[in-house]
Parts: sequence; structure tokens; C-alpha cells
Amino acid sequence: MAHLNSTSLFAVRRSAAVIFIGLVISLALGGAASAPAVTLLLKDGRTLTGELGQVGGVAEDPLAPDPSAGGVALTPIVVIDDGLRRIYLHKSSVREVLDESAEPSIRIRLKDWQNVAERGFSLGSIGAATRVTPFNEYGRRIFETLTADGPIAVVQGVTEVTPVYTRVQGLRADPRTYVWDQRLATSSIPRDTLERILQNAVPRDDLDARLQVVRLYLQAERYRDSRRELEAVQRDFANRPTATGVNFADEIRTLRRLSAQRLLDEIRLRRDAGQYQLAATLLESFPAEGVPGETLRAVRELLDEIDTQREQREQALQSLRETAKRLTEPSARAVADRIVNEIAARLTPATASRLTTFRRLVSGDTLSAEELSAVAISGWLLGSNNAVTQLPLALQLVRVRDQVRIYLGDDDAAARDAALTGLLESQAATPERIADLLRRMEPPLPLVAAADSAEGAAPSLPDAPVADPVVAPVRGQHELQTDVAGRIVRAVVQLPPEYDPLRAYPTIVTLGAIGVAPERQLDFWAGADRPGAGRVGQATRRGYITIAIDWARPDQRRYEYSAEDHAAVLRSLREAMRRVAIDPDRVYLTGHGDGGDAAWDIALAHPDAWAGVLPFLARADRYCGWYWQNAEHVAWRVVMGELDGNKLKINARELDRYLRPRFDATVVEYRGRGYDPLSDDLQQAFDWMGRKQRGAPPEEFEVATLRPWDNYFWWIEVEGLNEKSMVAPAAWPPARGVRAAKLRARKYGGNKLSILGKTEKLTVWLSPELVNFAEPLEIDWNGRSLVPRGERVEPSIEVLLEDARTRADRYRPYWARVTAP
Repeated sequence: MAHLNSTSLFAVRRSAAVIFIGLVISLALGGAASAPAVTLLLKDGRTLTGELGQVGGVAEDPLAPDPSAGGVALTPIVVIDDGLRRIYLHKSSVREVLDESAEPSIRIRLKDWQNVAERGFSLGSIGAATRVTPFNEYGRRIFETLTADGPIAVVQGVTEVTPVYTRVQGLRADPRTYVWDQRLATSSIPRDTLERILQNAVPRDDLDARLQVVRLYLQAERYRDSRRELEAVQRDFANRPTATGVNFADEIRTLRRLSAQRLLDEIRLRRDAGQYQLAATLLESFPAEGVPGETLRAVRELLDEIDTQREQREQALQSLRETAKRLTEPSARAVADRIVNEIAARLTPATASRLTTFRRLVSGDTLSAEELSAVAISGWLLGSNNAVTQLPLALQLVRVRDQVRIYLGDDDAAARDAALTGLLESQAATPERIADLLRRMEPPLPLVAAADSAEGAAPSLPDAPVADPVVAPVRGQHELQTDVAGRIVRAVVQLPPEYDPLRAYPTIVTLGAIGVAPERQLDFWAGADRPGAGRVGQATRRGYITIAIDWARPDQRRYEYSAEDHAAVLRSLREAMRRVAIDPDRVYLTGHGDGGDAAWDIALAHPDAWAGVLPFLARADRYCGWYWQNAEHVAWRVVMGELDGNKLKINARELDRYLRPRFDATVVEYRGRGYDPLSDDLQQAFDWMGRKQRGAPPEEFEVATLRPWDNYFWWIEVEGLNEKSMVAPAAWPPARGVRAAKLRARKYGGNKLSILGKTEKLTVWLSPELVNFAEPLEIDWNGRSLVPRGERVEPSIEVLLEDARTRADRYRPYWARVTAP
């Protein structure tokens, strides 16, 4: 009798135990041997499932016999192989090993159906594809690429499909046969293509084989496809004795429930990404057929929550308007009306918390109209917890914000000086309040009118900076230009749906390989443009801003490790931060090929700017080997293909350095893949980015530098580094005996900072995250005291604003600086 399993298609028995990671790896592996599939829970919350291995370095084979001959092998690196990729981590990054007893992964094998090449020419390295035909209904395609001997064409065929990966192997062909075992993410194969392949591979009159396809889709969490296939099986096997043991109705109901839960999870993701209107629309049209009551109740609760929050915003706005009308002084009324109009245009779920204190107090009768207006205005500008009840102070804060905006956005030094003078004369302008203003104000420079403003993007305010309207070629796509060494560097920015300039967005900065247009990098991260819909890829779905920088000169052939290359990226990012609502604590630098080389080097040279770095298909060359210590305070995800020029072995020394305690590094190698974009990694990359943020400046760090422009690290900036340690890119490689300049910085108890490093000039940047401005400060530089004993360093509005203007980081500006000599 055919059946789905011993109980139900969906029955999974699971037992999990928390096991000491070092012990379980040692016992389970016995050194470097492989083990049955397990699930690892990492300290950052990720879960990885696959066969577990352990190696001493990434270039080692986890399946190779232990060469230690009875000795204790040093194998601190964990390898998880899920059939699609090998993931390398230091074992200290693992929180728990989950011992699972679950239904094995479905494997549908087509090898007997394909004429697999067992002998032939071996492909040790595979370059970029020049042409790849789509898979036909038999799972075959032609892959064309260039080699040192000229162009080749490889006939490939699908030989195995699992929920995680699809195995594609070289087939026998004339005039040449190539042996190649490649793995693709099953999720990357279009649904229609996969369906046609499976329909031809699985006998249509074999119930068990057909149910295998149902299980495959189920384990891949493609619940709609699983239900469609199960419904087809039900139709095809209606009234057949072999199907009497299958409760189709119950299984279809379960699949509907899983599909509904998946849709509900997607709605929550869109809501959390700031796509409130889309989330509400999806909830209002949520399908009810076959959906269990608990899911429909959750939908109703979300709709009620949306309605309640909307009513609260409307009530707060109405109360604010009525309160402002009761103001009797004309000038106060005029300023209040201006802010009320601003709030009416900008009040969203993302900004509603600014009026929390006002909403709480307006229902009582203890405060006057002047006091309530002050609470609303100051709460809107500074945050609800910083609201004040003095109306004159609140009105001054409006003027303070206007002057701050002028200072940050005006190219004219005289205009900035005038704005600074006004701020210094204002009693409302304090470093604390200006810092709060900076976090909550719009970007100081304008962005062209958003093409998707009709679909929920917040409209521009009457008093906000404006620009000549430009029609974007793609919905939400804009172009920025930055001057670098006399040439214009182009950056293409893709905004997420319902973009709100008062909401801070995670941001991807992507660098393409030389010759690849930045728009193609947007296609990779945010999806290709669809007429009438715009980009609908992962960055769009998850609410990320994507910035693709055309960083290379037209005549450039490779990444040059130059000041110009660095400036093209860093200046473009800062220009974008002045115009777009970027969360500076969630900026992720990535690149492919030459762009990956650039991302790797720039992240090591300027580690304070990034929450994470994702080099794809990259090489850690030149300065990277000297700067490896700089990687400690940045999260790394290095992605490569197994057949991309042996890059795992080439990068092994640097990767092994990162895969150690205190570092946060993940190395991913896709099996059988060459130099291709590796879009299979997108889902995992976004899951990884969603767990990484830039924190407060480290209290202790040691960095290396070989270039004079690599001179700024968190809270220290230097000039006049030892010339013997400086090596220009044109003078590479370094002469024998050259040593990188080292800079060490540390915070001690008692409000003391210590800096060690040979340099002619030092600037120490100070913020409340690092020091207590209310207490005496001690700064020691190579044994020399930079602050007189017992004295404090006072915060400076000028320093704070100039730092925010030049670095464009409005979230973590420095409030003071001490310079020597």
C-alpha cells in the first residue's frame, strides 16, 4: 500500500539536545572525518544543516585521513556541507549542536536517465559563462565559456534533485566530453522548468514516485507547488486501489495551512521592512479558503493593529491641530502650524513614537496649550523621551534644526559660518540636542523626486530642500555623481518600496567587476526591472537600499589598491548618506570579481564604516595580507566557487586568520561552481546581514597601515606616518624589511585613553560612547599626556557638526577632538 510515511506527510520526530560543542565535534568526528547530517545553531542565531566536518585550515580536505598518526590534531574550523556548498566557521561561533531525528531529505535521481560523462576532459577552473541555454524538459542545457585554449561548450544534465541542491553533471557529447559535477540551488531553478524536468523524470503512473515529488516540494518549503502536485496526484489516481492509504484531503488542508503561514510570514517581513501599505493590502486580500481559524485570527489581529495604530495617529494629529489653534501669540502659532503640517505629511508607523508623550499628556487637563504644543514639537524633533514643556525652547529647536540643515547641506563656507554663529548664540543648541536632531532629521541634501511617490513614498515638505524633478528610468532608481580626482564617479541608487526619508534603512554598497555596469549589480541584489512593477528582488523585498558604484576608470583593467579607488567608493557612500535615509550602523560592502577585491581591501583599510563585508569571487591580495588584524571588528562573509581559479587555496592564509576566536567570519564555497555571480547565496546573505550591525567604536584595537590615506580608524586619526612603512601601490611589492605601521588604542578605567604609534600628528575623536565629558579626561600618546591633569574636554557644537558634515554619519558623530602637536 502506498503511503506518505508512517503517520503523515508532515510528521517529523525531533529531539534536540544542547551538547558542548568541542566535545561533540571531537567525539563525533574523531579528528577530520565526516559525520551524519546535524544542525548547528550559531551564536548569531543562524542555523546550518549538513554533514559536519572539522579541519585545521580551509585548504584542507575535511574527508582526508588524519595525518597526525595518533597525535592530537588541531582542527578549530568547522565545515558544514549541505551538498550545495561548504560553509567554514570557527567552532567558537557555534552555540549548540542540535541532534535531530527527522525525515531524510528527498533525493530524486535522474542519473540513469542521463548519459553522464565518467571519463573525459576535466575542468579544473571555469571562467564566466558566455552563453547558457535554459534547461529543456529533460534537464539538459549547454554551458559555453572561454578557456586558455579557446571557447568550449559543455553539455550538462540534471542528475539529482533535492530540496537544497540540484546536481548538474557533464554529459557525453561530440566532439569533446567534459567531466563536471556542478551544484545549483534548487530554489534558483524556475518553477516551470523544474516541474517539466520532474514530470519527465518521474513515471506518471507510479504513486510512490509521484509522492516523492510532493515531499521534495514540501521539504523545500515550496508549499504551493507541493499542494498543486498532490492535487494532480489525487486526480490521476482517483479510485485506484493503490491510493486508498493516502488521506489526500487532510494532506491538502495541511499544505494550505503551511502556505497561509508562509504568506503571513511574508506580510510580517514586508511590514517590518517599512512597506506598511503593501502589508495592509495583502492582509485585506488574505485568502480564507482552507485556512485554519488560528491563522485567520492572526490576520484579523494584524488588521486590527493596523487600524488601531492608524486611528491613534489620526487622533494625535487632530489633537495637535486643535492644540495649536489655541495658541494666541501669532509668531508661535505660525511656527507651530508649520510643524503640524510637517507632522501631517510625515506621520507614519515609523515616526509615530515621536508623539507618544504628547498622546499620553493630551488626554489630561494638567498642561496648557503652550505646554502641549511644546511637548509635540520637541518630541517630533528630538524624540518623545526628550520632549520639553517650554514652548519658547521648543520653537527655538525648530530654528536650531533649520540652521543644522544649512550647515550640513550648504557648500558655501560663509553660509555655514553664519549658521554656526546662530547655533552658538542659541540657548536651545546643545551638543546633546543637536545629536538627537541629527538622528531624526531628513538627509540634509535633496534626492530627485521618487518615481514611486504615488505608491506610498512620503511627499517632500514645503520647507525641505528641493531639486529639479528627474524621471527615474526604473521605479525607485536614482543616480548620484561624485567628483574624484577630476573624474565623475557614478553611483546608481535603488530605493525600496514606500521609501520614507525619516526611516533609517539598511544599505548594500556593491562594486561590480570591471566592465560590468552598476545597473547589473542592482539586478543581482534588488532584482531585474519588471515593467510596471520595478525591481522585485531580495533587497526590495526586505527593505534595503542598494548603491551600485561605477568605481573604476574607463581604461582601468584591474583593481589598483589606490587612493582614487578608495575615494570612489567612500565619497560615493558619503554623498548617498547626505541624500538618502541610510542607517550607518547597517551598511554592508560587497563586490564581485575585481569589485570583490576592492571590497576586501577597502573594508580592511577603513573598518569603521561597515557592519559587514561580503566579497564574492575575490582575492585577498597585496595589502590584505598586511592588514589582516584590521578585520577583527567587522563581520565577514566570503563567497566563492570551488572551480573559480582555486581561490579557496589562494585566500587560505587570510581566511584561516579570520577563522579564529574574536573574529566574526563565515567562508562559503559553492561546489562545482566557477566564476559566476552565485545568486544561490542571496537568501543566506540577507539572513546573515540581518544579524550584523556596526556597534559602538571599540574600546581597544590594533591596526596596521601601509598607505598614508589609510589613516583613520574609529576614534583616532593620524598624519605623518613613518615613511619607511609606507608603500605606494605603484611601488608594490614592499622592499625587504618593510614593516607596516602599527597603531594601538585602548580605553582604560577612570576616563583614560592610551594611543601608541609612530606618527607626526594625532587627532583623538571623542563621543559620549567613549568618554564621560563630565569628568576629567586623561589621554596618553606614546607616554605623553595630551590633556592637562584634572581637566575636562568640553563638547563642541562646531566639531560635532563638522564631523557630521564631512563623514555624513548622523548616528555616531564625534562631539570633541584633541589634537597633538
